[in-house]
Amino acid sequence: MNLWLKITLLVVVQVAALAAMIADKQWTLNTGTPVVLQTEPVDPRSLFMGDYARFAYPISRLRLDGETALGGDKDFKQHDTLWVALKPDPDGAKAVSVHHQRSAIGPELLALKGEVQSLNENEWDRATNKSIPQRTLNVRYGIEQYYVQEGTGGEVERPRGGEKVSILVAIDARGKAGILAVLLDGRERYRESLF
Repeated sequence: MNLWLKITLLVVVQVAALAAMIADKQWTLNTGTPVVLQTEPVDPRSLFMGDYARFAYPISRLRLDGETALGGDKDFKQHDTLWVALKPDPDGAKAVSVHHQRSAIGPELLALKGEVQSLNENEWDRATNKSIPQRTLNVRYGIEQYYVQEGTGGEVERPRGGEKVSILVAIDARGKAGILAVLLDGRERYRESLF
């Protein structure tokens, strides 16, 4: 095999890998079930990639014990893959249960795939100013960052006048989520598109 053929083959493989990544994301956005998630914005900035909004969601912290505990499995470890059963709601989807297997989630609920980032055995109670036993999972879904046009990140990170930031995501049949749009008070501010 001559050198130019090897170089051409290498370039074709790299372009195919990039095209597959783009196609995978577009598949999720085009075929996924749209659902709104409420957010808890954070304020980061990347010098190399420009402005972006970093989001935490109420479904990013899943309680396994106590009055507000979710149903489902309780024995998780860091880096475990999990499936969260979501009940769609116009005000923001609610987590109903958490499982090791997707098959444990009924067809009437959406199944969102995530990864356990950490497991906390205690939670700080601000009312009593004490640590209480409360097992909580911190979960990552792959929708925690969204890049915006340079100079506009503050609108999402620090909304004005009590505006609520929520995210419209698409969840496909594989449990994978992708951000379709960033909503301010229910109105689209940013819309994800291929171009």
